[in-house]
Amino acid sequence: MRWIIGDVHGMLKPLRTLLDAVLAADPSPRFYFAGDYVNRGPDSRGVIDLLLELPNARFIRGNHDDIFDLVLHGGGYADNAARGDRLAAFRWFLKHGLDDTFVSYGADWGDLERLGQCPTAEGLNRLVDLVPDEHKRFIHSLPPVIEEEDLFVGHGMWNPNEPAEFPGIAVRLEREPARRAELLWGRFDDHQLGRPKAWLRTGYFGHTPIDNYVAARRAREMLPIAGPSIVLLDTACALSPRGRLTAFCAEQQCLIQADHFGNLVEDR
Repeated sequence: MRWIIGDVHGMLKPLRTLLDAVLAADPSPRFYFAGDYVNRGPDSRGVIDLLLELPNARFIRGNHDDIFDLVLHGGGYADNAARGDRLAAFRWFLKHGLDDTFVSYGADWGDLERLGQCPTAEGLNRLVDLVPDEHKRFIHSLPPVIEEEDLFVGHGMWNPNEPAEFPGIAVRLEREPARRAELLWGRFDDHQLGRPKAWLRTGYFGHTPIDNYVAARRAREMLPIAGPSIVLLDTACALSPRGRLTAFCAEQQCLIQADHFGNLVEDR
């Protein structure tokens, strides 16, 4: 069966717990990840090490991964506020957990603080050298979308008024690069979640923590939000002690979760 997993954000213990629980429930799972493997959590390096060893897994890029790609390689997939400037991207995302990511690769907190105050290309290159080549290739090769006959997985948003087929999303993104930023950075509003979509498939997304939406605040539980042809899976594992990491089964429409501390959630 296919299990779609929301934003991991460097949370290695919950990821291990979640993968073990899925394997206990399904002896031959296929894992589809909705992006954002780095930043915020304490062990982005460990997360990528684990993902590189995971069989039957597919990955897309999130906006955090795209910024990391820009910092590592000088270019990302989608336009963003850094406008292709590695140093600007580095300084910007130090406020969003990039410091934790580099520390997981062995960087010194003091060096990060000094470089954040006065970033230089030489200093940034020293940090980038800490990242193994295999990890750099993983980040750089992340595609923007997974597409199958009955579902697709994107990170941020696909306009509910826009078809996702004939041609597919990947083809549209290749032809219309301006759409890339919306896919990685865009957010649905409450009205868009509840309305019919122009898509013929179910779209699975991460990026926006579910407690940004009225439905989640009313439910008071960190559970995915489902609407017509859409499932949102960012259950904020790295953002608060209430957060969870979620795996959602496309075939059975069920879920498994691990909490912020790496414990299996039993009340799913």
